[in-house]
Amino acid sequence: PYTYQMYAHDGTLPPDNALRIEPEFRDGFHPCAKNGEWILVDDHRGTTVYNIETKEAVKINELGAIKPGFTLLKPFDFCKWNGTEWILNVDEQNAFKIKQNESRRDFLLNDTNTEIDILNRAVRLGRATEANKKRLELLENYSIDLYQLDLSDPDVVIPKKP
Repeated sequence: PYTYQMYAHDGTLPPDNALRIEPEFRDGFHPCAKNGEWILVDDHRGTTVYNIETKEAVKINELGAIKPGFTLLKPFDFCKWNGTEWILNVDEQNAFKIKQNESRRDFLLNDTNTEIDILNRAVRLGRATEANKKRLELLENYSIDLYQLDLSDPDVVIPKKP
């Protein structure tokens, strides 16, 4: 619906002849002719906007206002759109922490159980030292502590491996 600035010559017809009048220029706007008159149209070309549903970044490449469903405000981790701004989505953040805690606990359990298996073999074969037997007891208690963690608490503290 807009025409860009053109050079009008004798014999040009509206809206092109309206362009003989110098348009107004302002930052963030681009002058365009509409119905034989200059109007200022929002110019966000080259600006990145964000989809308020998907958080996807999109670069604007045409004149006009920012489309509904998009914002200039950059989203951050674990956020949701509240209608005017991005706010922290505590549920999403907690779900992420719980998954991280589960992964960390599972890794530590696997690592600990591997060491327990080897130390149990040494005990069974009579090749374990007293230090091995003490380490085995520590690791067995540690594995039980890991197994009994309440991972529904996103702020659970995972104990360090002895």
